[in-house]
Amino acid sequence: MSELYRIKRIVKSLIPRTPRNPDRRYSYDDARLIINDLAMSLSPEMLAYLVDSDEVLEDFVLSLYELEYTIKQKATTELTVLDPALQPKVYEEGNRAVFTVNYEEEEWVFAEYTAV
Repeated sequence: MSELYRIKRIVKSLIPRTPRNPDRRYSYDDARLIINDLAMSLSPEMLAYLVDSDEVLEDFVLSLYELEYTIKQKATTELTVLDPALQPKVYEEGNRAVFTVNYEEEEWVFAEYTAV
């Protein structure tokens, strides 16, 4: 595990587990829906790893809160999918899945996972 990844995990563990916006609370089911919406470019094995792991789902929910805090707007629609205006994408490279959005004309990584 790289040092950057370890630092990222430590920082995320220090973030309070409560959402920053009490009007919007994400659940594991919301995370599953969002991941499934982007799953067309994922292998079945990677998709299964992402949606079956409570640790991944919890981290994904926290990543959504961080994304919304960073971009200062809601990142999902009423249908619990990432806002198409953000041009969400997921890339699979080997055993890694990387979730991105476009913000301020740049592609931002907001979550990434390595299947074990």
